[in-house]
Amino acid sequence: MNKEKCFNNLISSIERCNICPRMCNRKKVLSHLNGSIESKVMFIAEAPGRLGAECTGIPLYGDVTGNNFESFLANIGWNRDEIFITNAILCNPQDEHGNNATPTDIEVENCSYYLDMVIELVNPEVIVTIGNKALEALNNICHHDISLKNSVAKLVRWNGMYVFPMYHMSPRATVHRTLIQQRSDFIALSHEVSPSAGLKKNSNKISSRNKSSGEFSNNKLSAMVEYVVNKCKSISFFKLTKLLYLIDYHQLKNIGHTMSHCIYLRMQEGPWIPYLKNIIKEKNNIRTSMDKRLILFCDTEIDSSLSKCEQEFIDQFIEKYLNSTEAEIKTAVYLTDPMKYVLRQEKDGRNMLKIPVLYKDSTVEDIDCR
Repeated sequence: MNKEKCFNNLISSIERCNICPRMCNRKKVLSHLNGSIESKVMFIAEAPGRLGAECTGIPLYGDVTGNNFESFLANIGWNRDEIFITNAILCNPQDEHGNNATPTDIEVENCSYYLDMVIELVNPEVIVTIGNKALEALNNICHHDISLKNSVAKLVRWNGMYVFPMYHMSPRATVHRTLIQQRSDFIALSHEVSPSAGLKKNSNKISSRNKSSGEFSNNKLSAMVEYVVNKCKSISFFKLTKLLYLIDYHQLKNIGHTMSHCIYLRMQEGPWIPYLKNIIKEKNNIRTSMDKRLILFCDTEIDSSLSKCEQEFIDQFIEKYLNSTEAEIKTAVYLTDPMKYVLRQEKDGRNMLKIPVLYKDSTVEDIDCR
């Protein structure tokens, strides 16, 4: 049985888990959204957050902790496609008031069986533990004496591989280790290992792929934004997001994958790309109007990485929707199959807010059916 099929079977098994009473009906955060099962680096955090992975299905994503994690990754030039991310427990533990709660030792022990399967499947060279609960989970699989305080940001041998302990990047945990220190820990990690090539023999220099901590863009999405705004000269932020969604959705229908390879989350105003505003802010040839509603192109040359075929594909949608009202383009978005599926689910009472509508080569319905 190949690795992909084994992973799909594991996901299906975990979906039916009802071991822990207070989490029987919680989302099981293990899917293809966790990252690459071929990665040499696996991150293990504590548990899905109520405002993060519990909503999005994407570990370390969608809340303050997730934003910090994204920033640290961007700072060393890594992205989620290159790594695998999971949690010590796969469901969000909540207290009687509906707030995030610390998983109990029994809950960590219960889920350690699944974690062991995931580690065996991915077979990373380095496991990055985020917080004490992740270290405890590893101890349930194979005993160790690793201390977070004494071994932070150091490679330690464990069970035939290496562990690289880190502090949690939640707001509460920064009293123990500041965000500046944690950013340095990620840089130290990048010196020791590559997600694709594994452990490094010589790791004294900072990777030439370093990015600024605020940079979240990928090259393709950045090029798409620049091309669309240049063609339109002036476009509202709302209309831009809907236009990008329609381009990506129809590209997915036509050739099997989106053009930007980005995530579109279900937000109140429709599909939305997280950090799109950050991408726009970073561009020297784009500015926003005083009221922030319009995106304007300055008269400078663009260096687009889009192919001629991609440009022609985008041109079709610009021509079709440039003169449409915001209501008209919103209607076009809501008539696509992924959004119709979202609306049907919401009509049946399911909370779809922050659920991925499109993700690379998948729609929300594809992800639900896996």
